[in-house]
Amino acid sequence: MQILLEILFRIIAEPILTLLFEKPLDELEQSTKLSRMPKWCRILIFTLICLVMTCVLFLIVFGTILLIIVEVEQDRKNGLIMLLCGLSGLLVYVVTVLIRINTDKRRNRRRVKPAGGVRPDRTALRRLVHVVVDRQLGSTHPKHSNIVYPVNYGFVPGIMGGDGEAQDAYILGADEPLSEFDGVVVAIIHRLDDDEDKWVVAPQGVSPTDEEILGKTEFQEKYFHIELIRR
Repeated sequence: MQILLEILFRIIAEPILTLLFEKPLDELEQSTKLSRMPKWCRILIFTLICLVMTCVLFLIVFGTILLIIVEVEQDRKNGLIMLLCGLSGLLVYVVTVLIRINTDKRRNRRRVKPAGGVRPDRTALRRLVHVVVDRQLGSTHPKHSNIVYPVNYGFVPGIMGGDGEAQDAYILGADEPLSEFDGVVVAIIHRLDDDEDKWVVAPQGVSPTDEEILGKTEFQEKYFHIELIRR
């Protein structure tokens, strides 16, 4: 019985929960300013959304049961009303999420820096730097559990990035989790629609190709318009 319930959950419930909760919330956080809000604020917003959608799902499921199984006419009418209310709430939720995502993505595209705007500091290229790793290879993103780091990722102490914090850096050429790393800046990922650029650091004497850099960093950079700067 337990195995059957687990199979039913994975086949039916898990895809529905992912579709209604995880995917929309993840996309909203990526496309809006939710990712810049304090952690407690994001948790509160997500909790409220989940509570509302739980009520909507309850109305749909319970209304369907009353409408199909119960033979009392009044209960069937109540079930129909609950089902319609639940479906209406679901429709409003889906439409609101889609409108919000599309609106913010269009707004982000309009905020793309002009060609003559702030350019990355090319003098960083070929510089020997020390990187402190705070997100090791194989770890998950602190906000998005579906994002797994295929590379070590950290920051360069003492050097400020465009966001006012320490300069972030991807580490290529290391196949095991690290806590710190000394290497050379071999490329700069210039984000056209964000305040900060990312450095790509590799061991001395190692020069990954453009395809390797883009492939290894695509898990995060796919959310931005980027330009790869090489010497």
